[in-house]
Amino acid sequence: MSKFVDQVVITVRSGDGGNGIVAWRREKYEPLGGPAGGNGGRGAHVYLEVDPSLATLLDFRYKSSFVAPSGARGGPKGKHGQHGKDLVIKVPAGTTVKDLDSGNLIADLTEPNQKVLVAVGGHGGKGNADLATATRPSPAYCEPGQSGIARHLELELKILADVGIIGMPNAGKSTLLSLMTSARPKIADYPFSTLEPNLGVVKENDGDSYVLADIPGLVKGASQGIGLGHKFLRHIERTRLLVHICDISSSTLVEDIAAVNQELHQYSKHLSELPQILVLNKSDLIDKQLSDKIATNLKAKLVPVASGKTSKDVTCVLAISCINQQGLAHLKKVLPILLSQLNNQPEYLNLQPDAKASAHPDRSFVVVRNKKNLLVLGDHIERLISVTNLRNTESLHHLNDALRKLGVQETLNKQGAQPGDEVIVAGIRLTFGDELY
Repeated sequence: MSKFVDQVVITVRSGDGGNGIVAWRREKYEPLGGPAGGNGGRGAHVYLEVDPSLATLLDFRYKSSFVAPSGARGGPKGKHGQHGKDLVIKVPAGTTVKDLDSGNLIADLTEPNQKVLVAVGGHGGKGNADLATATRPSPAYCEPGQSGIARHLELELKILADVGIIGMPNAGKSTLLSLMTSARPKIADYPFSTLEPNLGVVKENDGDSYVLADIPGLVKGASQGIGLGHKFLRHIERTRLLVHICDISSSTLVEDIAAVNQELHQYSKHLSELPQILVLNKSDLIDKQLSDKIATNLKAKLVPVASGKTSKDVTCVLAISCINQQGLAHLKKVLPILLSQLNNQPEYLNLQPDAKASAHPDRSFVVVRNKKNLLVLGDHIERLISVTNLRNTESLHHLNDALRKLGVQETLNKQGAQPGDEVIVAGIRLTFGDELY
């Protein structure tokens, strides 16, 4: 299995808020003191953060579900529960994040240690000490914690490089990368020897550097999914300059150049507009005079056949040989000069704040009728039941008020519930009437 993974789907869930509790002061000389139940802690948030040491999304092949810790329940003597420890998921630089349910792009993570909040933890529920009022100084009830947020996210990696090396299979992309940098990609004399993008850093004498990316070979129809190149076209969207390498000895040289440019154009208008250096490799296979003539004349021939790319879009045409390294010194000199002259910057997504990161589940519920009774189902209702003392009259009254505000009583009436009917609310059997009891 390839170790380069550039697209995955993960599920994240922020932590639930901790429940509040019902407690009373029990001090010397005050055995029946006032309310002292503490609030629950906040559930943990979920973040995605750029880790510069990561190069792929491979880790998510083995773990794709992430659940953040919940907040702790409140304690007696007014002690609040501990907040859940926030969950930080590490991703490589160049990762875009998409919400699969809405289809919206929510983040473009490109800088080291850049961080984005993707799911807010639930608020902690109030204890009875915080619910005390002037009219109800000793409440015998508390609040449940808020549910966390569950999301399905698609992570897509677009590698960050200044220069993208493109071309037909077996044109010499990997060899060129290995000669210009310390990268050691797999090189073989057959098509598609490169099955994943490779990165290399070119260090100049003055201390500056730039990054090259070798993109696996494109073939005709790649933008529609033919061959391997379509999987990696996304990786040159961040580049500022393209080195288009081709086989000068090929009998279909002009057609090959046009085919690659056509795929760029069909995949993305932005890609088709990136400046190019046309590098004619394998010049050692033909006569030098012929090689120079092809390099001189080819620029003019590009106008009618290169899918809209005119001669002015091709920054220069160079003939090289990766075998004897002829012309490589000139190419190394040209690249940094062109990069310094270009004003274009990599396309990063300018995204709006992610509203769904804090969109906690609503308090919806459903009423289902079976043969004998009515069932009331809903996450928030289950949480209400979990903090209700069903043996305490005041606590039951509070539960009924909460259910009435949610519209449970009204919905049961519409479903034909009659006084005395058995209603099962979150697994608890209650009797329907003016109140559920």
